[in-house]
Amino acid sequence: MIRSQLVLPAVALLVAAACAPAGSPAAGSPPAASAGSAAARATQPCAAGGLAQSPLQAAAPTPPRTTAAATASAPAPTAPPTAAAPPPTLRPAPTVDRVGFPDEYQTKFKFAYAYDRRDAKSVSYICFNDAAAAVKQGQPFPYGSVITFESWRPREDAQGNLAFDANGHMIRESLNAIFVMRKEQGFGEAYQASRTGEWEYVAYRPDRSFQTAPQASGNCAACHSASNKDRDWTFRAWDLPFIVAQWAQAPLPGQNEVSLNRMAFFPATLTVKVGTTVTWINSQVDKLDHTVNANDSSFGSTVLHPGETFSTILSKPGTYLYLCSLHPDQMRGRVEVKE
Repeated sequence: MIRSQLVLPAVALLVAAACAPAGSPAAGSPPAASAGSAAARATQPCAAGGLAQSPLQAAAPTPPRTTAAATASAPAPTAPPTAAAPPPTLRPAPTVDRVGFPDEYQTKFKFAYAYDRRDAKSVSYICFNDAAAAVKQGQPFPYGSVITFESWRPREDAQGNLAFDANGHMIRESLNAIFVMRKEQGFGEAYQASRTGEWEYVAYRPDRSFQTAPQASGNCAACHSASNKDRDWTFRAWDLPFIVAQWAQAPLPGQNEVSLNRMAFFPATLTVKVGTTVTWINSQVDKLDHTVNANDSSFGSTVLHPGETFSTILSKPGTYLYLCSLHPDQMRGRVEVKE
């Protein structure tokens, strides 16, 4: 069973007239690809909102909501302190930040694409510097390329329901983190076996402090190593900047379904009744192969290509741990089967 995960807006996207495409695809039809550079497809600055922006959105992050409970002083701890857990073993990675926080990226970088995850309630908002925006479709990014990946929490109402703009896009509300990847000649050697060409990675908080310091960025490289050299170790940045929409979204998995998307199983834990058929659906947008393999070998799939599915009937109660055998460090899940 093949399921499309690329969703096109139903109405014209909100961009400046100079940046708008010459025509719009028919409803339900795949977007046309452009043979030009990403710069030709994304001339608006990152902070302008690009095709993911609505009149309700602001360029600057919204401060997080606070409540009386949140601002009250925390009570003194009553339990004795416990021994701290040993720090996790880090993968090989650079020891210094050669990526650097990209100053003024919101005005100087070009909008590349946006990706909505209704399942995880997050909005990914990606921008390129001039070097990256000059890339031709199907060609590796040139040296000097810097790609920013903003992770936003979307707007919700009081009941936790997501809010959408007129185009069906989730509305960005609070900025959580800015992931940055930079390509320079000679970069990446510190990642050793997880090296992804000449890219290095760092994640920053909105205040520019490290969320993922260089020393901890080995997991970033390991994640991107799930891509391949032919895609210059990128995921959606290889495709979405060149389509008319410059936007896609992950569909919500249905009942008793698990989505394989962005190097993760969602939901990571699924609870079902005995005798339920559980179906795993591999994302078409990611363009990655995955597997679904139980730790106890009670079930297992062949390699699932993008858009393919795997189903199994869980007839005995218990806890079933599983992983993707191609990406065992990144992709692990659990199914709780109850009477």
